[in-house]
Amino acid sequence: MSISHSITESDRYYSGTFSIIGELWRDFIYGGHIFAFGAICVAFMCSILFVIPVTWDFLIIIYLMFYIIYLYDYFNGTEDDHKTNSKRAEYFRENNSRTLALILYGSIISIAFIYVLYSDIPNMLIGFAILILGLTYQAYFKAITKKITAFKNIFVSLVWAILVYVMFMYYSYPITTEALIMSAFVFLRMTGIQILFDIRDIEGDKKKGLRTLPAIYGYKKGLLTLIAINFITVILLIYETYIQVLPPVALMIVPVMFYSQNYLQKVNKSRNDHKNYLFAAGEPFIWFILIFSGSMFFRMIPYISGITNIL
Repeated sequence: MSISHSITESDRYYSGTFSIIGELWRDFIYGGHIFAFGAICVAFMCSILFVIPVTWDFLIIIYLMFYIIYLYDYFNGTEDDHKTNSKRAEYFRENNSRTLALILYGSIISIAFIYVLYSDIPNMLIGFAILILGLTYQAYFKAITKKITAFKNIFVSLVWAILVYVMFMYYSYPITTEALIMSAFVFLRMTGIQILFDIRDIEGDKKKGLRTLPAIYGYKKGLLTLIAINFITVILLIYETYIQVLPPVALMIVPVMFYSQNYLQKVNKSRNDHKNYLFAAGEPFIWFILIFSGSMFFRMIPYISGITNIL
């Protein structure tokens, strides 16, 4: 009897643990955290490339900023997600709107508190201006996509590209040519990712009259556009490194083209498999991993050559 009771208690413990892990994973995927972590990866990537010591206060600010923007956007788009992303729609239907509101207001207050303690008013105004732009997209700017082709892609990608400038300004670094190039890289990559998500939402966007590239030209041409963006970003990095605008470690991002081609092929085979789009959403993680690995490699080169000389 005691053994049976022990097994039952053990099963309950493991079942509860796996249930908690499952809920945390759902929250990470559907609650806006994946792009919030992506923003932190962009900050770490720029920190390595431009030797800017990044601090926890800035990381929390940008994390909460992008978390708020995407959580609010997903919550408002719940009705639209019924057909294109039913699992995310189900996630938000299960969550109380009042709880989500408390999370949003709490996050905004936390951002203001950190700015007051660790930064200054000009930086806080810049940060909240970006936050307001992100929050008002659904209500005021999304409709512009009915008139201007790809406006949604440009708008969202600009918010990501501005992140590079925000980091430079937060730490009082001058905006250099290197910053402009890296901002252009982030803009192009995020434009490609947004177009890929438009391929998933192509039927819904057509019904709403949104002039996204896949809705206007079809998903095949949308994929060709993404392949073109891959080559443009690679050429940009190679050229800017060749003329010594970017450090050599920037070349470590070049393999992201192969990573991107891989998930593009998967989307082409199965446009309705949402797992394929997670690879695109997680691309900023790959940028950071590649840059971090490259920086470690270049640091080890002097030691490797020293060992070779000894041998």
